[in-house]
Amino acid sequence: MLVLGVAAGVVWEQLADPADWEVRETGIVLTEAASTGSFSVIVTFVAIGAVTSLILGCALTLALRDLDWKLTPVLIVATLLAGVVAWQVGVLLGPPEPATVRGLTVGDRVPSALAIDSAWPFLFWPMFGLAGLLGTAVLGSTRELRPRS
Repeated sequence: MLVLGVAAGVVWEQLADPADWEVRETGIVLTEAASTGSFSVIVTFVAIGAVTSLILGCALTLALRDLDWKLTPVLIVATLLAGVVAWQVGVLLGPPEPATVRGLTVGDRVPSALAIDSAWPFLFWPMFGLAGLLGTAVLGSTRELRPRS
């Protein structure tokens, strides 16, 4: 969970395309056209979380299948924790807050810091983890039902 969370955070930092703030005489401004970058950062986080959680769901299902129904809450907690780790790693590795950047002149563009400003993107992580659990369980049960040759 920790390794996948760190890897997801690194991938998020690499793939995310944050909005650019523009330095003007009045200060640093986020233009309306650039504000879509904030949403794309969140969409990228959700997409990476979906893939990471599917992998984590499949892996935990195979590794901890003896837990039966108790695997479900374990998986939910593991995917949520992986999401939090990914978020923190991405924020740590990503660009700093534009207001903290020094030496800017009028006309410069500064990328936004990576940010997740609500809880809903984190909810996709357990949903896709459970999809991985369900898919792995179904595939595993069909293998057990096949007649042996």
